[in-house]
Amino acid sequence: MSHTCFKVTTISQVYFVKKLNSETAKEEVVACRFASQHGLSPCIIYHDDSWLVTEFIDSITVNKAEISADKCIKTGLTLMAKLHQLLPQLIMEDIPYLNTVKSVQRLCTTPTTLTRVQRRVLALITDRLTFMIEAEQKSSGVVNVLSHGDMNYSNILLDKANQAWLIDFECSHLAPVEFDLSMFIAVNNIPTHRINEIVASYMVLVPNFRPNKTLLTYYLLYSFFINGLWYLDNAKDSEAKDPMKSLAIEQWSAFDNFAIESLLNLPKLQPLLI
Repeated sequence: MSHTCFKVTTISQVYFVKKLNSETAKEEVVACRFASQHGLSPCIIYHDDSWLVTEFIDSITVNKAEISADKCIKTGLTLMAKLHQLLPQLIMEDIPYLNTVKSVQRLCTTPTTLTRVQRRVLALITDRLTFMIEAEQKSSGVVNVLSHGDMNYSNILLDKANQAWLIDFECSHLAPVEFDLSMFIAVNNIPTHRINEIVASYMVLVPNFRPNKTLLTYYLLYSFFINGLWYLDNAKDSEAKDPMKSLAIEQWSAFDNFAIESLLNLPKLQPLLI
């Protein structure tokens, strides 16, 4: 949705070529290479600071496949669980830890579209969520894994043999499992009443995982928050008719509703978009 990509056909092979984001190129290449070595992502043919070239997988993204919602969830969780169990010490220096404040700052690249009041509210929410997340992580001692960071159904391919492949590691970080689970729920608009069901399904795949429900709640709010910012940052039309603006409203409405449901006193986000 936000990168220049090409399908390149030669006499001998077909390639997928992606223009990398300079700020995240290093971690994307490292994570993609690691995942491809374990059969989770297409094989890397070439990369540098600007471009990533992989084999082209003749496939369809999960969000466009004619499969049930439950099958979509199962496919995503299976890939996620496999990725989380692969982290070696060797790549920890090349993948950054999730920094909630820095991630928000990266998305506020259109200052003229935000009023001073809106920026104050966004800063307040960023500070509160960061404090809540960091305090809970510190007190509970959760373990960090290699998180994909954007387990959107559009980032999961199904080839003609029905094998699933994971792509687009731009948002990769070292973070708790709860972060990837939360982003998976938020970015795919999975109803929050299915949280316990999804966590239980993940625990079948990773039996030794013990979820921190408080941290999951905080990360889900953070995911709704940052997804809305991403959509706004990529909106081309400030009016509500812009598809990106509609997606932002959807995510921030979910933020407001889930905060109320979780009995957390946080500023409302949806009114900022009216």
